[in-house]
Amino acid sequence: MAQQTNTQMNEKVPTNYTLCIKRDCPKAAMCLRYKATQMIPADVMKWSILSPAYLAKIEGECPHYRSAGKVKYALGFVRMIRTLPVNISEMVAHKLIARFGRNAYYDMRKGKRAIAPAEQEIILSVVAECGAPQEVVFDSYEEGYQW
Repeated sequence: MAQQTNTQMNEKVPTNYTLCIKRDCPKAAMCLRYKATQMIPADVMKWSILSPAYLAKIEGECPHYRSAGKVKYALGFVRMIRTLPVNISEMVAHKLIARFGRNAYYDMRKGKRAIAPAEQEIILSVVAECGAPQEVVFDSYEEGYQW
């Protein structure tokens, strides 16, 4: 079985992602929950949707709206860690493992798991807080949907 790239995985609608089928919504064309209904393969038998009766009762801005715009995900930070002095890289690793957990930390570090913009901010904040002597960047970047 061929291994999927992060981009291919990010384009796939997660099986637990709640969708919206309200075509007449003024934001349907820009909403990821609506757009995702058009991205689901024909062989998917069932999926979760927001109740049309519930949606009909919503007044004003929909609390379930998600922008269909893509965001910039980071992939890996091995080079970042290698450029830091050992004492700082150990402190960064310790703090990030405490924040994200060991498995998530190593998956993000190796680029096995895409790093969302909010997570990137946390990582860069921790690196700066620990005293990184220079500007640091992630190994690579890609655009994808923020499910």
